[in-house]
Amino acid sequence: MTGLGSIKFGDVTIKILSNSDSLTVAELHFPVGAVAALHQHVNEENNYVVKGVFEATEGASKAIINLGDVIYVAPNVQHNLKCIGNEDGIILTSWTPSRKDLIEKISH
Repeated sequence: MTGLGSIKFGDVTIKILSNSDSLTVAELHFPVGAVAALHQHVNEENNYVVKGVFEATEGASKAIINLGDVIYVAPNVQHNLKCIGNEDGIILTSWTPSRKDLIEKISH
């Protein structure tokens, strides 16, 4: 599967793997030191660490997450991820409902 397209979010590449009205699944590719800027959205989000070490911020909480860890982000909560390890990182992310805003950007 080649995916539906990719977009950049700062230094992070978002590769959309699948999309429906209720769910979007993507790989987030982080070079070492890259940060997904602090943001929020109406979607629930689950992040699974495929590769690398990350500092995850959710609201006022911070955690270090590694290979195999999962972090849930509730709707409308400010959050970000930073790749803090010695290697590039990959996060497998799912959003529900779908991230129509990202799909729209890829379509243009």
